[in-house]
Amino acid sequence: MRAIIAATTAITCLPFAADAESKRFFFDAATSSALLDRGEQIGGHTAEFFAGAEAAAGDLLLYATVYRLLPVGPDRAAFDNETDYSVGAIREGQGYVVDVSANWLTYPGEQEASSLELAASISLDLPFAPGMAAFRDTHTDDWGLEVFGGPQWERDAWSWYVLGRVGFVTPGDGSASRSYTGVETGAVRMLTDEVALGFQLRAEAADEDSFADTIGANGVTAWRNTGTSFGVSLSYAR
Repeated sequence: MRAIIAATTAITCLPFAADAESKRFFFDAATSSALLDRGEQIGGHTAEFFAGAEAAAGDLLLYATVYRLLPVGPDRAAFDNETDYSVGAIREGQGYVVDVSANWLTYPGEQEASSLELAASISLDLPFAPGMAAFRDTHTDDWGLEVFGGPQWERDAWSWYVLGRVGFVTPGDGSASRSYTGVETGAVRMLTDEVALGFQLRAEAADEDSFADTIGANGVTAWRNTGTSFGVSLSYAR
């Protein structure tokens, strides 16, 4: 789970989870003008699909998901296809929520090798919902940390949010770490008890040129240190 789906699902899952019984199934589809992740651009015009199931087990919420990233449009050859398989657990305690997961990242038809990524995050029940996320790729030895937070509010039939983030990624090959900061805003509207519509506007800046500036027939030909993206999503859960 990479970008727009991560943001909109984080909001739409809250009311679903509150009313959930012992099991729940969900599906999300999204499209975006660019895919930004951890201070770099990993896709141009992109379609994303995310499906999974979760079940309560004592004080844990266990889940399994499949995520599909599909580059579309004229610049699709410049970026990799990706399919990720994840299992994880969420625990809600007094004033916090912890999420840990193992994610098998694959790149069908691409030269990129598959890898196992371990990830964890904690969110606090405080003003602006601050939190921290960390990951480590056990194959490439890439790792990183991100601090995030921002307000959420209701207006009319929409749930709005603004999310700020600051983080870094340290590559396992010994090259220089990449630091980044970003902000995104968006809203989600429940169309029915099981279906939600969302949109997202995201911008990021890094201390290196990691966002596509010019894309030619043979891929990205020029890079810059800032990127923006707009996307919409449709979510279903029951």
